Amino acid sequence: MGLARPLAAPSVLFLTANTEDYLSDALFHGLRMLLGERVVDFPKKEISYRAYPRLNEIYGHGFTLYGLLDDLPLDRTLVLDRARAGGYDLIVFADIWRYFGAFVELLPSLGLSRVAILDGADHPAPYPYAPALWRVRGWRNLPRAHTRGTYFKRELTPRTARYRYFMLVPASLANRFSFARALRPIAFSIPEEKIVDEPPPKTKQFPKHVVDSEVASRIDATGEYAFEHEDDYYDDLRASRFGITTRRAGWDCLRHYELAASGCVLCFRDLDRKPPRCAPHGLEAGRNCLNYRDADELFRKIDALTEEEYAGLQAAALDWARENTTRRRAQEFLQTLGFAVAA
Repeated sequence: MGLARPLAAPSVLFLTANTEDYLSDALFHGLRMLLGERVVDFPKKEISYRAYPRLNEIYGHGFTLYGLLDDLPLDRTLVLDRARAGGYDLIVFADIWRYFGAFVELLPSLGLSRVAILDGADHPAPYPYAPALWRVRGWRNLPRAHTRGTYFKRELTPRTARYRYFMLVPASLANRFSFARALRPIAFSIPEEKIVDEPPPKTKQFPKHVVDSEVASRIDATGEYAFEHEDDYYDDLRASRFGITTRRAGWDCLRHYELAASGCVLCFRDLDRKPPRCAPHGLEAGRNCLNYRDADELFRKIDALTEEEYAGLQAAALDWARENTTRRRAQEFLQTLGFAVAA
């Protein structure tokens, strides 16, 4: 038998999160770039569109991902009725933790469409195995999303599979079971228009905003938001030779991509401790970034870099950013689900 042919570009119902969610919002941006009006966001993701008037009020001031899309005359009436009738080739639950009510509601009809579940939570627990749900008696028997569609998780660590077994088995055993293999890794991404065409002139070592407090205390930097306007933020990044990043609530962070996209050499604290299947993917110390454990080690590595080594790291970091655009992420996502879509 020959290999099954990929399905054509799908019609997509994208059930959006009701707040900022960098994973799903970046994927939605990429899907819209690829598929145009074939992607229906419901409810309408207002902050993704140019007409939204208050971007500065949302988390991160709306930098990088928001206010980018042109509005389209999409019909959003009776969307869920159409979903129940199989009116979409693909239904995406953009944030299963916030949208599990709609998931349960639509469950009897989900066999008519392909289903993808996005889990962009910072916590490694998969839905519905978080302790917060265990404590609610009526939620202990919620339908298991990973059995009803393709489940994509960002914070995918050895602990993830342990939660599936209520932390009763060790990670070494839990990760041998089929559940661990069923979850698909996914990561943040960045709009391609935010990536510089070539390395810009560099006039200083570090940006004004540095998230590693130990490093920030040793240089002229702040750990707080430093800019009200996105252009000023990116001007600062593009003037900086090095970009400092670290694990925050989760390992993946939009800042990794913003720094690389601005022609900075990424300096990632404790990157070597990141679980292999956990986002971000593709960063390799010494090839496209620097890994460090403390400020002293970071400054030693920076001082030891030759200009040739710096240029190599910088070029490789930019290549990494180009490999992680929203368009590329959306294409990979659709290919995983069996759809063939041109870049």
